[in-house]
Amino acid sequence: MKPLLIIFAAVLPPLLLHAQDSPHMYRNAEVDSLLYRGINLTLLHEYDSARSVFRIVAEKYPDDPAGPVFEAGVLQTMAMDYEEFIPGAEFDSLIALAKAKAESTIADRPKSGWPHLLLGTALGNDAFAQAQRGDWFAAATLGMSSASSFETALELDSTLVDALAGMGTYYYWKTRRIQFLTWLPFVPDRRDEGISLLRQCMQHGVYNQFAAMSSLVGIYNDAEDYEKSVTVANLALSKYPGNRIFLWGLATALERGQRPGEAKVAYQRLLTAITNDSRSNRYNELVCRLKILTMTMATNNHEEALAAMSEILPLTKDPFPEHLTERAHITIGKIRALERELPGYGKP
Repeated sequence: MKPLLIIFAAVLPPLLLHAQDSPHMYRNAEVDSLLYRGINLTLLHEYDSARSVFRIVAEKYPDDPAGPVFEAGVLQTMAMDYEEFIPGAEFDSLIALAKAKAESTIADRPKSGWPHLLLGTALGNDAFAQAQRGDWFAAATLGMSSASSFETALELDSTLVDALAGMGTYYYWKTRRIQFLTWLPFVPDRRDEGISLLRQCMQHGVYNQFAAMSSLVGIYNDAEDYEKSVTVANLALSKYPGNRIFLWGLATALERGQRPGEAKVAYQRLLTAITNDSRSNRYNELVCRLKILTMTMATNNHEEALAAMSEILPLTKDPFPEHLTERAHITIGKIRALERELPGYGKP
């Protein structure tokens, strides 16, 4: 698994403050408390429990879009975590319900920014799903609509700092995808602006501080600003030390930043988090063990490299899900190449 490019994920709670201390907390205190609980469970990878909490929101407040919006976010996070496809029918049903409820709320309360924020979140999650399915036109269209909804939310209520997470992510990656055109006067480069918005959300947001942090880790790795990526990832991990998505981001930054010893430690932390999970994930374990082996060989620790090779080879015989078969084949090829490079392996 590698960190994915998050279009938007409203499944992540505050790091620096609790929502009840904020001037832009959710308008219903009970909903706020339930959202905070479900968000915390999501970051702890307790997905079933998180979904149960968000379903309580949907049952107790059937006209509020928050329940299905946040539950759909859990499904998106699970897909990222386990390298799997978002469950189509279930996810699509939640998104359709969230959109309908948000649009209805907008009609009833046209001057409220909250329903626009939730609509933008639903559209952004849908964009992620469409991109995963290979429908890039739909993903781009939904991403643009998502950003527009966030902008409207802020125009109506400037305290809704959480909207900045989606806007910042969209601005950066939109520019990144058309970077070769930014020399033209009518194609602005909004990458720095996107990063600035994400940092504002990281510092002052309520529900999306971790969404902003997750996006920043991926963006800083993309921009080869590895020190900043490490800083943000470690800040998130100080709150949730076993979060696999942030551990991937940290380890990737350390590896790309030419710090193999520290990267190996980060990948070992990640491996522990993967293997301690109640749900087996052999592909992610295979990739993580390959990274540990590579970092170990880079630090010239021969005995540890031999041990790491012995641990990884049995995994190469495991079957993998169809959508991961080609990637697993490539990973196994890299393992076999390292096996040939490792002096003394297999010899008495």
